[in-house]
Amino acid sequence: MGYVEIRMAARADGPKMQPTELVTKVYDAVETGEYEVIADELTAQVKAALSGPVEALYPELRDTRAPLVAVEE
Repeated sequence: MGYVEIRMAARADGPKMQPTELVTKVYDAVETGEYEVIADELTAQVKAALSGPVEALYPELRDTRAPLVAVEE
């Protein structure tokens, strides 16, 4: 969930959802028996990215694929 236009997020930069829009999306989801609410674009992007490889979320991991070496005690 991204930012919602409330006092707590007043100084946050970036797009903010109106509280009424969030409540409407939650009520709609409850009424239709949904198990989750994808209320904003940020949440939709994160959910979509989670189904892909972890390197898609964290590109910096692509360069760290060193082979694992057994450590003897």
